[in-house]
Amino acid sequence: MTLHNKLIITITCLCSLIVGCNSTNKVAEIKPVINNKPVEIVKSPRDDREYQYLVLNNQLKVLLISDPQTEQSVASLAVGVGSYHNPKSQPGLAHFVEHMLFLGSEKYPEPSGYFNFIETKGGSSNAYTAKDHTNYYFSIPNEHYQGALDRFADYFISPLFDPVYVDKERTAVDNEWTRRKSHDGVIIQRVRGHTGNPEHPLSQISVGNLQTLTDKADSKLLDEAVGFYKKHYSANQMNLVLAGPQNLAELARLANEYFAAIKNTQVKTDKISVPGITADTLNQHIYYQPQQTHKLLFIEFALKDNSADWQYQANRYLSYILSSEEPGTLGEYLRKQNLAISSSVQFAPDYYGKDGFVQIHVSLTDEGINKTDQIIAATLSYINLIKQQGVSEQYYQELAAMAVDEFNNGAKGNLMHSATNLSAALFDTPAENLLNRAAVFADFNADKINQVLAQMSVKNMRVWHVYPQVEVNQPIDHYNGQYAVKAITADEQNKWQNASQNIAMQLPKTNELFDTQKDLGITVELTKPTQVYHQDGIEAWLSHSPNYQHNQGWLELIINTDVGDWDGQYKVASRVFLNMFEQDLIALRDKAARAGINIYIEPYWGGSMRFKIQGKSAKHLLLAQQLLQALVDFKPTKQEFEQALTKYQEELANKALDTPAEQAQRLLTQLMYTALTDDQLLQASKYVNLAVVNKFKQQLLNRNKVLIFAYGAYRQHELLSAINTYASILPAERKRIDRYKKPLMDIHAGEQLNFAHKVKHTDHAVLDAFIAPRESLKDSLSLKVLNNFYHSEFFAQLRTEEQLGYQVSSMAFDYQLKPIFAMLVQSNNTDYKALKKRMDTFRKDFAVKVSQLTQAEFEQARDGLLSYYQQAPNNLYDEAGSYIYDFFDNQTQFDSKERSIELLQQLTLQDIQQQYQNMIVGKKHMELLIQLRGSQ
Repeated sequence: MTLHNKLIITITCLCSLIVGCNSTNKVAEIKPVINNKPVEIVKSPRDDREYQYLVLNNQLKVLLISDPQTEQSVASLAVGVGSYHNPKSQPGLAHFVEHMLFLGSEKYPEPSGYFNFIETKGGSSNAYTAKDHTNYYFSIPNEHYQGALDRFADYFISPLFDPVYVDKERTAVDNEWTRRKSHDGVIIQRVRGHTGNPEHPLSQISVGNLQTLTDKADSKLLDEAVGFYKKHYSANQMNLVLAGPQNLAELARLANEYFAAIKNTQVKTDKISVPGITADTLNQHIYYQPQQTHKLLFIEFALKDNSADWQYQANRYLSYILSSEEPGTLGEYLRKQNLAISSSVQFAPDYYGKDGFVQIHVSLTDEGINKTDQIIAATLSYINLIKQQGVSEQYYQELAAMAVDEFNNGAKGNLMHSATNLSAALFDTPAENLLNRAAVFADFNADKINQVLAQMSVKNMRVWHVYPQVEVNQPIDHYNGQYAVKAITADEQNKWQNASQNIAMQLPKTNELFDTQKDLGITVELTKPTQVYHQDGIEAWLSHSPNYQHNQGWLELIINTDVGDWDGQYKVASRVFLNMFEQDLIALRDKAARAGINIYIEPYWGGSMRFKIQGKSAKHLLLAQQLLQALVDFKPTKQEFEQALTKYQEELANKALDTPAEQAQRLLTQLMYTALTDDQLLQASKYVNLAVVNKFKQQLLNRNKVLIFAYGAYRQHELLSAINTYASILPAERKRIDRYKKPLMDIHAGEQLNFAHKVKHTDHAVLDAFIAPRESLKDSLSLKVLNNFYHSEFFAQLRTEEQLGYQVSSMAFDYQLKPIFAMLVQSNNTDYKALKKRMDTFRKDFAVKVSQLTQAEFEQARDGLLSYYQQAPNNLYDEAGSYIYDFFDNQTQFDSKERSIELLQQLTLQDIQQQYQNMIVGKKHMELLIQLRGSQ
C-alpha cells in the first residue's frame, strides 16, 4: 500500500464579501455584513454544494450552504451555553429555557404557532440541550422559508416567557426526566458526577425535574429563566447555519434581514475551568448495578484537554491502534480468551471542559466478570506495547491516507443533519475546516502522541464495574439505582503491571483491503434495476448510479428462507445463530470498515440471513463470497452458543425495561405480523440448545432462495461470474423456494383488537392504530398529508396545553401497502384509560378542523410531502434507497417513488377529508389498541 508523506487538499469554495439588506421592521438602517477576509471552506470533490462563512454586524457567526437541488430549506442556530452552565439554584435551567423559548414571541404570540406553521407546511423542527451548547433547528419546503425564518428568529429577539407556561413546561421537563431516570447511560453520567469533583457542574442533575425547577426563597424560576436568556443568548455567542437552494448572496441577505436584530450584549460565557477529575477522585473502582442486564467494564485514564492540537490527530491515532481487531491486538485477545464479547475505545478529552478521559469499553462475558484483573493487565500490556513500538509515522500516514480518501469520496449528507452538526462545530473548529477536519493531518509529531500515552498509566486510572453482581450502597440523586466507590490499592496496581508483562500482544498489520482508486471507470448502462439472473434459486438485480457511480456501491445478498417462522425454537435459533456468526466476523468487518467498506450481518424475514455491504465497491463481490463461504464453514462451539444464548436472553429481558412507548411500538409490529412477543421468545429460548441451532443452520443452507441486489459501481459480467461462484458454495441439493416474507394478520373493517399489559415502569402508554383492510398507496399518502395537520394540533393540546405526557405523537405509515394511522401517548400523570378517552375525544373533535381546511392549507401540506418525494438524492445511498425498499417489498417495477409523486399531484382536499371520515372517525378500519400500564 502506498503511504503519502504529505497531505495536500486543494479543493476550495470561493467566498466573497456580501452586503446584506435588513428587514425594515427590525433594523432602522442597512448595515454591512462583516467579513474581514474571505474564508475558503475545503470541501470534498464529490460535494457540489457551495459554502460561505461570514459574520453579521452583531458578531453572529454564519455559515451559508447553497444546494440548488434541495426541495427543503434549513436553519440551525446554536447558542454557546448548555447544561454545564446551570446555576446551582436551578439545576436543569438551560433545558427549561430551551422548552420555554419557543412558546410565543412578541411578533408571534401564539404558543404553538411556530410548530403549527412548520408542520402544516410539511416541515419539521426540534431542539436539544448539550453540556456546552443548545441547538435549535428546522427544515421546511423552500417556498415557506422566509415565513419560518421570521418566526424562528423572533424567538431569539423577543421571546415572551409567558408565566402561564411555566408549570406546563416544568411538567414537560419532568416527563422527560421520568422517561430517562431508569436509563443506564443517563444514570452512569450521574454516577460520573457523584464520583468526580463535587465543584464541577456535572455534580448536579442536568435535565431538571419538578423538584429542582421550582421557586425557592432566593430564586424564582421564571426570573432565573429570563435572566439566563438575557445573560447567555447573545449574538456573539451564536452560530447560525442557513441552507437551501438559494444562492449565497440571497442566503446572506436572509441572514442579515432576520438575524441582525439579535442583541449582542458582548457577554462571554465562561469556559468550564473547574476540573472534572481531581487527584482525590482518581484511582478508584466505581461500581454501578445497572437497571437492565449489562456486563461492562470501563478502563478509564484521565486526560488533559488537547483539543487545541486537533490537527496532530493524536487521539485519533491512538484510537485507531487501540480499537483494532487484528490478530494479537487487545480486542482479539479479549475475545479469544473468552473475556469479552466486544471492545471499543472512546476519547473525550474535553468531556468536563478543561479535562476529560479516554475509555476502553469492554462488553464482558460471564467469565470476563470473574477475570477483570486479567482484562486490565491485558489493556496495560497493549498500551505499553504502543508506547514502545506503536508510535510510528507509517501508522500515522496509513490513517491519514484513509481519512483523506474517505473525505475525497464522501458525498453530501442530509442537509438538516449537516446544518445542525456544523452550527455546533463552529464553536471549536475553524470555518475553513468545518467539512474536512477529520482529513487534516499536520506533520507527524510523536511528542503529541506520547503526551497522551504518558497519561495512560496505572497511576491515572478509574475502573468502572457495571454488571449485576456488583455490591452497591449509595443512592443516586434523582435517578434509580445505586453505586459504590473503592480505592485502587498499590497492591492492585503492582499486580496488574506484573501480570501485563506476561501477556504477549501484537500491533496491527497494514490493511490490505484499502486502496485509493477514485473511479473504477464503470460505464453507466443500467439506469434502473434490471434483473440480470434468475435461475437455480438465485435472483439478481443490477442498477448503475446515474449520478454517483465512481467507486461506491450497495450490495445486498440475502439467504431467504422461511425456517425461522416454523416455530418459536427456530425463531430463537435463527437469531442466536446470526449473533454467533456476526461475532465470528468482527475482525473482517473491522478491517473492512477502516478501508471504507461497511459490512452488516442482519436478520431478514423467516430467519433469513442478510449481508449488506456498502462503501468502496471494488472488493464487494469478493467480500460477499468470503462471507458466504464463512457461513457454510462456520461451526459454533458450545461455549459460543451458551454465550450467545445468554446475551440474547438478556437483550429480551432488557426490552421489558424499555419505555412504555418503545414497547408499544414494538408490539404493534409483532401483533400486526402475528409474530411472537418478547415474552414468548424468552420462554421459547429455554428450549433451544446447540443441536437446534445447528439444525437451523442446515435448514437455512438447504432451503432458501438467494436474493441479490447490486447498486452502483459493479460490472455486469463480474457480478454474473460472482453469482456462479456463490452457487458453487451453496449445497447442490438445496431446495429452491419462492421468495418468503411473513404475511400480515387478516385485517377486517369494523373489528377492534385490544392488547393490555403491565410494564416495569412508572409511566403508562397508549398506542391506538387504525389499519385499512386493503392495499392503497393513495390512501397511505392521504393519511400522511392529514398527519401534517393532526400531529401539530394533537401535540399542542395534549402535550403543550394539557401536559398529559411528554411523548405525544401521531404517525401515518403502511405495512405491506396497507395504510395505518396511529396515535401514541406516554404519561407519568394520567392512567391509560383516561389517555384513551382523551385521544378518542380529540380524534372526533378534529373532524371539524378537517372539514374546515381551506384549499390553500391543503395544497401547502400536500406540496410539503411532495417535496420529500421530489428531493434529489444527496448521495448514492439516497439514490438507491427507494429501489432497495421496492426490492424488499418485491415491487419489481421499481416505481413506487414515481407513483407516489403522481398520486400526490392528483390528490384533492376532498380525498383527504373523505379519508378522515372513512378511516379515522368512521368504521372502515380495524382498530388495534395497545394499552401498557406502569406497575412501579
